[in-house]
Amino acid sequence: MGLGIYTFYKGIRSFREYKVLEDTPRMPIRSVPMGFVHIHGKAESAQVLTSPISKTACCFYRVEIDQWKSHDRSHGWEHLCTDADGYKFYVADETARVQIDAHDAEYDLPPTQERVVDSRAGATGGTVAGTGDSDLLSYVTYAQAHHITDSVSHWLGNKLDQKIEHGSLDPAKQQGLEAFRQLLQAAPNIQKTGQLPVGLMEKVLAARGPLADPEKEARRQFALEHIRQMQSSGTMPEILLHQPSQVAQGRFRLREYLVLPGQQYFVSGTCVENPQPQDAHDRNLIAKGRHDGTFLISSRPDQQATSAVGKGSLKQVLIGLGLTLGCLALLLWHWNLY
Repeated sequence: MGLGIYTFYKGIRSFREYKVLEDTPRMPIRSVPMGFVHIHGKAESAQVLTSPISKTACCFYRVEIDQWKSHDRSHGWEHLCTDADGYKFYVADETARVQIDAHDAEYDLPPTQERVVDSRAGATGGTVAGTGDSDLLSYVTYAQAHHITDSVSHWLGNKLDQKIEHGSLDPAKQQGLEAFRQLLQAAPNIQKTGQLPVGLMEKVLAARGPLADPEKEARRQFALEHIRQMQSSGTMPEILLHQPSQVAQGRFRLREYLVLPGQQYFVSGTCVENPQPQDAHDRNLIAKGRHDGTFLISSRPDQQATSAVGKGSLKQVLIGLGLTLGCLALLLWHWNLY
């Protein structure tokens, strides 16, 4: 019954998103105001990264990872985590372009590739179209760590932006939190490579500033001096943790979705002021709003994407309602009240 109520609630929220999408007209990028907007254009990015499964150059990737679970009377795929990464990219039409921060978006994209790997079947080498099974099993371990650290880092970044906007953050504390955020972002690679970048450690230690406790301040200064000696020597730029890359155990299904440069996309999100503009024509940024959570990136025409959201919300409402009423009927029958 609890699952039914939760599904019904998600369906109602999704239906609200559907109405917002349906009632918002598409507009040229040059004319977008602050607030919720709906635009269409071609993805552009000066920086691209390689997707983890198909090894495709992309602006942004999202990988959904499911794990096969066997219970006493049932078995099936259960969601393990979702890994997403990429750079801020632009969507451009014939009038202008606007920057997109896609980290918190929902995606209506076709899967680029789907792979199933099993650690018990033995690792294989590389494949013709992508990555070998052993590399994918190592990636599953990396993705779990990256999912956690990226969520915390993004949350911390939003909090920092809010405090900076209100001018309520001490500059020294801001520097320390920024350094800590960078260390969080580097954590999955530390786990993957077994190497800790000393430059980030120096930033974190230096940003804390002089400590009131003399003993703690002495330890901080000793650590800083040790790190600077390693950097100046040039013989050991990183601290080796001697932790080999771990291979995930079990059977996993990985589905990859990509935002590709040069492809057309429909974007529905909240237009805000760009905190890091490149020039006078780069003052807007589309992201997930603080008060309006609707943020959709779709490769399908806007009418098809909106219709898909509407059908999905209706399906969730009906399933949630049916599950809740069915469980309630069973309880009443069990208590001889029906």
